[in-house]
Amino acid sequence: MSRTEERPQFIFPIQGDVMVGQADGVLTDEGLQIRSLVKAANAQRITVNGVEAKREEAGIFSAKVILDGRVNRLEALDPDKNQGQTITVYNFQKAYHKYRFTVDDFIRGFEDIHLHRNEYSSIFENPYLKIFKDAHDKYGSKVHINAFYETGDGSFDLSQMTDRFRDEFTANAEWLSFSFHARREHPDLPYQDKSYDEVKKDCLLVTNELRRIVGSAALRNTTTLHWGGSSVYGTRALRALGYRALCAYLILCHGEDYYKGVYEDGQPIVSYHLSREQVEHAEHRCFWVDTEEDVVFAKLHMVLNAGDLTANRVEAFLDDLSARPTESGFIQMVIHEQHFYPDYVAYEPDYRQRIMMMADWMQRHGYTPASLSDIIEENEATVI
Repeated sequence: MSRTEERPQFIFPIQGDVMVGQADGVLTDEGLQIRSLVKAANAQRITVNGVEAKREEAGIFSAKVILDGRVNRLEALDPDKNQGQTITVYNFQKAYHKYRFTVDDFIRGFEDIHLHRNEYSSIFENPYLKIFKDAHDKYGSKVHINAFYETGDGSFDLSQMTDRFRDEFTANAEWLSFSFHARREHPDLPYQDKSYDEVKKDCLLVTNELRRIVGSAALRNTTTLHWGGSSVYGTRALRALGYRALCAYLILCHGEDYYKGVYEDGQPIVSYHLSREQVEHAEHRCFWVDTEEDVVFAKLHMVLNAGDLTANRVEAFLDDLSARPTESGFIQMVIHEQHFYPDYVAYEPDYRQRIMMMADWMQRHGYTPASLSDIIEENEATVI
């Protein structure tokens, strides 16, 4: 056995893990108490942050420790050999029992508002945005919208969009926010192999227009990149432009028919540059932080426009998810705009009902709406 293998190693939590308050521990006057697990094959004693650990079985120790801040350092130490491991662990207390709607592929709503700019007196006369206004008025729901620069046929782009409604967007920015998604819908995985500069160029193209259209107050430092695929250089470009959190599926392909031709079996899906091992660990968590790149990855739990997730199945899906506390401390859904329209090939007539059903379930089960930027406590950061 090598010296590295002899050293204590955290089993839980690991580097970059994020606790979601009471979903992962017990809230005390001192902070969040969690149960850590450490592997130390030949150790007689182990301490975690000075707390004597209990031997659970051969080579496995546990210790209850307190996380007293958003960012915490944990040290597992073999005091007899004076060797150990130190990790960074987070507690997003604000995330506990919160939820968030996100929209991907948004462009047709902007186009409709522009086409009716002389007829609409409000952005909520747009039938799409009205759904979320109704959810906000009834349940307090918040929605974050990830926008394209242009339509698939190129007939409309954000440079054409009127800015006459900017004051109304700004007035509603507390619950209705926007960020960059991609230049357009196709091709699939547009940024998977793109360079830092290519991702930066498209991001700035969209963000600069969004700032003009919706105002700076409605921009956020979180987004979902189209198809959630990028090299580490693409991720770095987004981080350099001010994006602190990226939303991701954080799952692996298991040969599902609807992923054939896009993902290979075992390949991470909508998980940016993360490795298979990183995704396997994060799959059953709400967040994970890549501490090397200083990026938070926030799990998208459900694709609300999925063909098999009809409105009458939303409640059962959420019931099942909520039975797994460490996966459901914070719940995010994503829905894609185009499925709202009757002329779309995969039109879903119960689109509105799916959104309202989810908001209703959340309210009945004690979840409250939240902004992801507020949860990660980085809302003071500026998107360039």
